[in-house]
Amino acid sequence: MSRVNVLYEQAFKAAEDGHAAESGNDAALAIQHFEQAVQLFTRLASVESLSKRTLLHEHIQDFQQRIQDLRSGNDVPAIPHAEVCSRPRPESTTDDDGRLPDALTADPRWLYATRLEQEAASTEAMRNVALPVVMDAYMRAADEFMEMLRDKSVPDDACQCIRRKVERLIDRITTLKNQDHELEMEDLMMEADLLFHVDYAKVKRKVPDATSLHHQQHAIPHDPGHVAASDVAPLAKYTAEEVDVLRRSSVINGRLFQPWIASDEKFDTTEAFTDPDGLLSMSSKQLEKLAKWVRPSEYGTAPPRMVSQISPYVIVQDVVTDCSFVASLCITAAYEMRFHKQLITNIIFPQDPNGAPIVNPGGKYVVKLWANGVPRRVVVDDYLPLGHSGSLLCSCTTESNELWVSIIEKAYLKVNGGYDFPGSNSGIDVFALTGWIPETISFADPGGGDTSADMVWQRLMSAHNFGDCLITIATGDLPKAVAKQVGLVPSHAYAVLNVVETTSTRLLLVKNPWNRKRWRGPYGMDDVDRWTPDLDRELGLDDGDASRRRRRHTRDDGLFWIDFASVQTYFSALFLNWNPDLFRYRFTMHKHWPVDGGPENDTYNLGYNPQYALTFPTLDRKTKPFSVWILLSRHVTAVEAPTTVQPFLALHVYKQRSRVYYPNNAFARGTYSNNPHSLTCVDVELTADGPTTFILVASQYEKLAPLDYTISVFSTEGPFELTTAPEPPPHRIHVMDAWTTDTAGGSPKHATFVNNPQYQLVIDDASIERMLLTLEAPPAVELAINLRLVRGDGQRIGSVSKKSVRAQSGEYRPGFCYMEVEAVEAGTYTIVASTFEPHRTGSFSLTVAATSAAFQVLTLPPEGHNMIPFVCSGKWNVEVGTAAGCSNYGHYLDNPQFLVHVMATCQLFFRLRQRGAASSTINVSLYPCTSTGQLHDPHCNPTTAFVTSAKGSYTNSACGVRTPAAQFPRGFYLAIPSTFDPHHGDFDLHGYSDAPVVTTRLR
Repeated sequence: MSRVNVLYEQAFKAAEDGHAAESGNDAALAIQHFEQAVQLFTRLASVESLSKRTLLHEHIQDFQQRIQDLRSGNDVPAIPHAEVCSRPRPESTTDDDGRLPDALTADPRWLYATRLEQEAASTEAMRNVALPVVMDAYMRAADEFMEMLRDKSVPDDACQCIRRKVERLIDRITTLKNQDHELEMEDLMMEADLLFHVDYAKVKRKVPDATSLHHQQHAIPHDPGHVAASDVAPLAKYTAEEVDVLRRSSVINGRLFQPWIASDEKFDTTEAFTDPDGLLSMSSKQLEKLAKWVRPSEYGTAPPRMVSQISPYVIVQDVVTDCSFVASLCITAAYEMRFHKQLITNIIFPQDPNGAPIVNPGGKYVVKLWANGVPRRVVVDDYLPLGHSGSLLCSCTTESNELWVSIIEKAYLKVNGGYDFPGSNSGIDVFALTGWIPETISFADPGGGDTSADMVWQRLMSAHNFGDCLITIATGDLPKAVAKQVGLVPSHAYAVLNVVETTSTRLLLVKNPWNRKRWRGPYGMDDVDRWTPDLDRELGLDDGDASRRRRRHTRDDGLFWIDFASVQTYFSALFLNWNPDLFRYRFTMHKHWPVDGGPENDTYNLGYNPQYALTFPTLDRKTKPFSVWILLSRHVTAVEAPTTVQPFLALHVYKQRSRVYYPNNAFARGTYSNNPHSLTCVDVELTADGPTTFILVASQYEKLAPLDYTISVFSTEGPFELTTAPEPPPHRIHVMDAWTTDTAGGSPKHATFVNNPQYQLVIDDASIERMLLTLEAPPAVELAINLRLVRGDGQRIGSVSKKSVRAQSGEYRPGFCYMEVEAVEAGTYTIVASTFEPHRTGSFSLTVAATSAAFQVLTLPPEGHNMIPFVCSGKWNVEVGTAAGCSNYGHYLDNPQFLVHVMATCQLFFRLRQRGAASSTINVSLYPCTSTGQLHDPHCNPTTAFVTSAKGSYTNSACGVRTPAAQFPRGFYLAIPSTFDPHHGDFDLHGYSDAPVVTTRLR
């Protein structure tokens, strides 16, 4: 059962205990239980989805009102028995006499939950089904029964029956969980025999062996109560790509750091160990202070101890610029001290049988740190830098013989290049120490919603109080005068040790890793006016005035209280690291992003970015939203100084099933950051009509180089599948071209549309299942562009219609457009690439991809290419009678006429264009005639012509109308341009021939 579900059960149990105490007229005990319920519901509200948060806050308010009424002695309305859920008791699923309560016999929810239980039993009976899958099936049934218990209308006898059903299911799940643990330990024992044990003294550059890498293939329920010997699930091997990724990422700053498999390192306590990787580098300023490197026995006044006491108050930062890391040590130490659970001391080896780290007389230590996708082994010796003053030049504790801080820091700095570490942020550092999920909230741009001040404070309160979150804060580039005035350090990290809301204000207890220089603003040590006796008592401090005097005159240890409003004013960011055990389902994959995978700038086109389909199956549909967090972690293999050009990554979420191309309309949009970790959180609401799918898109602001990364998905309730999103069709033809002053024809509303680059698409197969056509222009040239696929004979076209267009990319879009076409029939098509406005020049790339290779793309030459052009101008004039209209008006031959003398057989075609706006439908036709222009048929019309535009029809297009190219025998022909209705206007008749012709205007 997930931690969230456990908390729900504890909350409901506390509520029912409060109800029972209240019924027994024990108000004090009832208040105690209701306060516990409030605390648990508040804790759940910090991680639940927005809609559930709202419901939980309603419950919290109800219980708080109840507590207030009980304290005041007011009459309290009774709670309906079904409103709270007691812990189930082991009984049968029916009443004692064996009958099912009437309220359940026809309840569809009971029937559905019972069917889920039966399906789970059937799944368990099947062979070769993993136990986690069976447990998950039983858990779905238990969840449905629990949902019924929350319905106030369910009668008491039915509630008792449902509770007994849940108890049976929980017992079965517990039994299966124990079986699963035994099997997992057997797998680990078998795995241990295959592991390649590495002697770091000999293989300083050895690449991790593939057999040492494993991962979890399916998102299955995670059991936070079970700690295996390995942090990497032994269900299946990594994919070949993941092995390559983790192999490359194992060499960091020139040193090898193997993935952590199990704590099987051999420690020699008799021979002094020296790290074969050598001493860590130091900056020039550090070297000036360095006297020598010493082992603990050479500088301490007492025998070395690994941990004397675990406390944040004894940790001291020295000359190393790793304030964020030391703040992270402080906050993890505070967690251990407060909750009595190992979080930081359990990453140091060797350890005693109880898991506590111990001193190794040989000086060899292994520290487990999370780096580049997985926990890794970091081997160090115990040589530490000693200054001329006799003090260590590294972080330590106030006890000179205590080692844990110095050893962990040395391991972390070894991964990050040395003691000349340029600095980080505490969200990154806490993740490296614990693997807890990092989240960053910027005070400079809170953005509203869940990051509003009130919501942030509520999350801080509840998460901190229950140990679900580690909190640090950081200042930005404060002006020196301001920083000095308020006692803060610019660009500095601080640990948050306590979060308290009093009757008058919101306060945080904060520690400066320097162990000095404390806050001088509101609620600082010298703020006599605000530190009242009442506030002292609320915070549990010493008595009133004496306490305040002691605070003012005590040594500056860097520990101070500060109000939340001042934090928002003077600090730039809040770093939260969340316990992953809050999420029932998890899945991680490791991937590579080549530099040639898609465009350098994805402002307009996301289609070739890494994309993943996150699918929540149809089974067990939830009616309420739940939280899903996606963490994108960039692998770092070299020191990244502040001046280093670093990739800016983000992860966007789209609610669709197909690959994403356009960046618009994201369901959730990540924030671009050079932080290696980018977290995107969404509330998921499943639909009833089928699987719910989201596409996760990794994005870089400007792609600089290839990179490796890890993507992790966490879900509080919904099981899911994470797969690679559907890829573009594999068979591709790329065409590089450009819009020039001659070919930038603009949209179809322009007469020059015909001049746009056009291509003949020939499909040889009976049909192609799917085609993808993309058109992309460089982002530097802002062009609105469009693609059309037109039916026909594959020739250049000057106009388009709904009937002729097989597919198009839609509206003109800046920089990129695409169209997907299903079931494309065999034949010949024309592809038109156009800009919205004519005469906008620039290069572009056209890509045609298909599921079959049976297609060709040929560039169509410009209209009249390699032919002799000529032009005849004229006018339809109403006054002189040449605006005669079509043959329906009886004066067709009164329209303008041009005599065309073909002196030798040639290929010939004409295009008729109106000048100005195309306001009338037009046609041009050619008829055989005598040398003087006399027609052989005086009753002719376009349908009887030798050649005619639009098969004799009248059409209206900005590009005009065109006759098909045809072979004209030697002779004379009469060209008649006409309008459908008598219409006044100018026109141009363009002709193209492959041999000389003579034209004469007759009318």
